[in-house]
Amino acid sequence: MAAIEPLEQAFRRDRNDAAQGAILTALETLGAPLDRYLSPTGLAKAAEAGLKKGIPQDLAWFPFAQLPGVRWERKGEPVDENIPRWLLVQSCRLKTAEPGALLRRYCAMFRAQDREALGAFVLSAWIAHDLSPPSREVAEERACADAQQMQGWIARYPQGYEGSPLKDMTLDELVAHYLPGHLRTPGGSAIGSKGVLALAAACGGAQIAPTVQEYLKEWYGHRAAQGKALIQMLAWVEHPAATQLMLSVGSRFRTKGFQEEATRQAQLLAERKGWTLAELADRTVPTAGFDERGTLELDYGGRKLFARLREDMTIALETADGKPIAALPEARKDDDEAKAKEAKKRLSAARKELKGILALQKDRLYEAMCTARAWRCEDWSAYLLQHPIVRRHCQRLVWGSLEMGKIARTFRPLDDGTLTDADDNRVTLTLDVTVCLAHDSNCDLPVRQAWLKHFEDYGLVALFQQFGKGCYALPDDRREITVLGDFEGHMLDAYKLRGAATRLGYIRGAAEDGGWFYAYTKRFASLGVEAVVGFSGNPLPEQNRKVALTSLAFRRSGSEVPLGEVPAGLLSECWNDMRLIAAEGSGFDADWQSKVER
Repeated sequence: MAAIEPLEQAFRRDRNDAAQGAILTALETLGAPLDRYLSPTGLAKAAEAGLKKGIPQDLAWFPFAQLPGVRWERKGEPVDENIPRWLLVQSCRLKTAEPGALLRRYCAMFRAQDREALGAFVLSAWIAHDLSPPSREVAEERACADAQQMQGWIARYPQGYEGSPLKDMTLDELVAHYLPGHLRTPGGSAIGSKGVLALAAACGGAQIAPTVQEYLKEWYGHRAAQGKALIQMLAWVEHPAATQLMLSVGSRFRTKGFQEEATRQAQLLAERKGWTLAELADRTVPTAGFDERGTLELDYGGRKLFARLREDMTIALETADGKPIAALPEARKDDDEAKAKEAKKRLSAARKELKGILALQKDRLYEAMCTARAWRCEDWSAYLLQHPIVRRHCQRLVWGSLEMGKIARTFRPLDDGTLTDADDNRVTLTLDVTVCLAHDSNCDLPVRQAWLKHFEDYGLVALFQQFGKGCYALPDDRREITVLGDFEGHMLDAYKLRGAATRLGYIRGAAEDGGWFYAYTKRFASLGVEAVVGFSGNPLPEQNRKVALTSLAFRRSGSEVPLGEVPAGLLSECWNDMRLIAAEGSGFDADWQSKVER
């Protein structure tokens, strides 16, 4: 391309690291080979010269002496210890968690095992610094401030603290009450050095996602900037678990800001790979180390043991000759002790990862049913039916082939890879046919009844309910409206509403004026739509007051969507969600507006 030569000339002229990185990113986008610009010897010289200028203040906390060593992939030689340090310094100065082309290329030259260990160490060090507690002196100052404020509130509003254990405490007792919380609360922030996360992204592997997931789950309400930086990092980690976590945060996470950032990063990643967002989700499902037959080899050096996926998705262990064993044994004299230890770690990680994969993929397939997702049969077979874990989910679902936009045949995959209909007849598909999930909304009553009988006859438990809920059909004269009020006035306790909504995958809506919230929402990221179950409201902190359901609506980018534009399966599923929530209460009350507590 015409732009490549001028960019190459600019790279040779410019000695600024950030500028060179930006140029290489542009060259990479244009498809130019980058290997000619990579010189380990030149990098070592630059690292030595750069580090002589000192470490930035934002990195004064970093435990450089504990950095794990790395080796070059090609020859196995140790990487100059200055190089990882220099990459950290450069990344910190750029102040972005997204690694540039130059950084990614150099890190890709490290031996994979060493590279991943380096990435995990950098991430763990950054998080440890971010969550480091304050000194006791600072914690005592903050506790004292809280205690003085509380004494002021009690003096001003004594009636509001009747029965509270805080009411009769002395100042010292109040300080002692608040101090433990402040000793556990992070004392500072690592956001100023978030650039080091770029190195974690360029090096990271399987260990990254669980660490980030734990951080987001624990600190989502307190560390917004840090959470978004970690999500940005995830988008560049070349491991399926990181991509799937990012997609999950975009679909289901309770914090809207995290949802939006994860969705944005997922879209950018899909664009970089030339895929749609749905294709990204299909093609990055982790396997937890299991091969296409559902087998995980565990090497003890002197012998091999095997973990195999059972039909119920638990893990069975056996020896090389097929003898079942209850647990992995201790290393024998003729085993390699280090390999045996690594095998146990690998099995433990596989168990943990398997649990997460099963939950995430169940949610994703349910969303696919609701949103009328369709696959080319070739892709469906390659990425779902041949996946060692997802295929087990597929076998517990009914699928359909589409012709002229309607389901022509329904079928279910069997263990041997063949397909059957509800009457046990073999089904054969051509690779160019389109496949979707069957549902009450797209199948006739006899088909639905036949499949319910099929599952009952074979003692099968469906992954989730596709048939039998009853289908809500939107009347033609309601296609332009944006709100359904079918359950308006159905009364129930606020905590029962919360419990039922949470079980169905909804999260609490944003608080409005006065600290009240009036909805529970469920996001369907593939459509960019969220379902909104409205009710009469509850303040924060929540109280178990009498409330009433009010409405069902759908929003996209803050605007309500006409019901006629909502996929029939999605509308039907959410209508049934409202029906199930309403069933938790006492039913409809015509005088509900005067009975809800405000």
